[in-house]
Amino acid sequence: HRREACSRGAASDQTGRHPYCRARLGVASHCLEQLPGLTLCEAGQLPQLGIHILTPSQLEPAAAAESAVAVGSEVDPSTLQDFARTLRLLPGVVWAEVSYPLKACGVPNDPYYLPSSLNPVGEWGFQRTGFPAAWEVTTGSREVVVAVLDTGLNQDIQDFAGRIVSPYSVLTDSSAWPAWQDNHGHGTQVAGVALAEGNNGRGIAGAAWKVGIMPVKISDGGGSDTSLLAEAIVYAVDHGADVLNISFAGAGSTQTLNEAVQYALNHGVTVVAAAGNDGASQISYPAALPGVIAVGATDPADGRLADPGCASNMGAALDVMAPGKLIYTYDGASPDSLGYYKGTSLATPFVTGLAALMLSVRPSLTPAQVTEILTTTADDLGPSGWDQEFGWGLIDAAKAVSVAAAGGGTTTTAPSSTTTTSTTTTTSSTTTTTSTTTTTSSTTTTTTIPTTEQRFPDVSAQTTPYWKQIEHLAALGIVSGDRYGLFRPNEPVKRQQFAKIIVLALGYPVTTADECPFRDVERSQGDELYPDHYIAVAFAQGIVYGTDPARLYFSPYGNVTRAQMITMVARAARLTDPPPDYQPGFSSGQFPSSEHYLNARKAAYAGLLSGLVGVGPSYAFSAPATRGEVCALVYALTK
Repeated sequence: HRREACSRGAASDQTGRHPYCRARLGVASHCLEQLPGLTLCEAGQLPQLGIHILTPSQLEPAAAAESAVAVGSEVDPSTLQDFARTLRLLPGVVWAEVSYPLKACGVPNDPYYLPSSLNPVGEWGFQRTGFPAAWEVTTGSREVVVAVLDTGLNQDIQDFAGRIVSPYSVLTDSSAWPAWQDNHGHGTQVAGVALAEGNNGRGIAGAAWKVGIMPVKISDGGGSDTSLLAEAIVYAVDHGADVLNISFAGAGSTQTLNEAVQYALNHGVTVVAAAGNDGASQISYPAALPGVIAVGATDPADGRLADPGCASNMGAALDVMAPGKLIYTYDGASPDSLGYYKGTSLATPFVTGLAALMLSVRPSLTPAQVTEILTTTADDLGPSGWDQEFGWGLIDAAKAVSVAAAGGGTTTTAPSSTTTTSTTTTTSSTTTTTSTTTTTSSTTTTTTIPTTEQRFPDVSAQTTPYWKQIEHLAALGIVSGDRYGLFRPNEPVKRQQFAKIIVLALGYPVTTADECPFRDVERSQGDELYPDHYIAVAFAQGIVYGTDPARLYFSPYGNVTRAQMITMVARAARLTDPPPDYQPGFSSGQFPSSEHYLNARKAAYAGLLSGLVGVGPSYAFSAPATRGEVCALVYALTK
């Protein structure tokens, strides 16, 4: 899977290959330096995440010798998967995975800001989204730093002068010029929209004129990969970035990238990413990851960008829209060279720059608060409220900065509830009546709630194959939506979340006396139920074992994979082996371990996998399970 820069207009790598995307494996281990036959690449470590980046030639002696793989050479994807499986079998390895390639997605006095003979449309995007009024409040603070994780930056452009901080290239592990020079143009295009200095009588105006610029180079052309992006994220966070701009997108994520994004969010860093340009009904990664602000692109008529070959992706993870067509910006070829570009790559820096302005007036904003302000102040497009084509709508910089300056944005993380809910549901063609009895430590209430609309606006028979299973489990109180009332069926599920779902579905009693045995699971305080209690029960019931041979670690914030999900359900159902001649329709080579294959074989024979879409010889069992898939399998378990 290649992750691409989400813009159109600049030259791209037509071969789909990139010298830094080859044969890269992300490995998590607690004692990797002790693994037999393994030589580590020191430059490929992410100690903050406990992850090592390896190349296939570092497997010795048999694996590398038999495949004749040299560092940096092209490797067949199946060979890479074989390497990952070999690593996973070694003692001390928690998990190993192949990196997903990535691809690049694309009233001040500045001469090109207003329409002219040189730029007939002007910088229309800023005028349409309320930036002039926002600039009356702030043009940015030097205390705020925006990291552009891209193809580098042309440092000779005067609109960036004096503001570049901690530049770096993860391709060469160097901060020295010209390691982070932009030889492609995409990074400079993006930085121009987000960060070009305005009202200085030259060039163009960007969104945030005065903030610091941290170019982190992850690509020499149109491609990169998830390991490189993860390295760039960790570098940017550790060197003081407040906002990350990721105008790259791909078809999938990895545990390495997931943990890097979570690392950024845990450190209070806002992550903004492009939704992708495939015109697909699902948001690309990393934009689709929880906590990331996913940005789609509009045209000058406020329609979704839908040009041939460059159409803004839609889907349940979409947050906001920004201008993404006829965007005039630096092309990187020379200090004074500009051009028109389009794509979600160019929409994303509008949002990134706006987030920087918001942090300039209120530095204490958390990533969740930034997201809340952006979505609640957006100019609604399409159907009323959130929808899959436009998210919450087009950003409004004036409103967002005003709300931030006034102290708006109140999102907090609520503790787990102590409530136990039992529900029965009857359904007719137009009305669903739910009778719910809720018991807490001090009160008991009974309510009847008539419903004439679908429970979640992003779940319907037309958009979600698992809508019935989602509705059923939601009615039972086993799953719920987010604070916006959305279910987000295509998003991944954390391992600790899945443990709670399966324990709730099976009705196991859970108390604060249940003690979790895993070292990496946060222990709760007080008399409320938290994830560690549900994990403790799942472990006691033999449903979960942990992610290391000694069963000391659980990786609670890791995404549960399809294989792991099926194995846990098979254990929960106490399934027995099918007949020896039973053929399930998939092979053992599709799984990271024989245990997962054997459990999936049991589940298939028992009919538990019949509700999952696409199970067969090409099904990616190692991919993260989606919320919809989890509901489908847990629903089958309860039946």
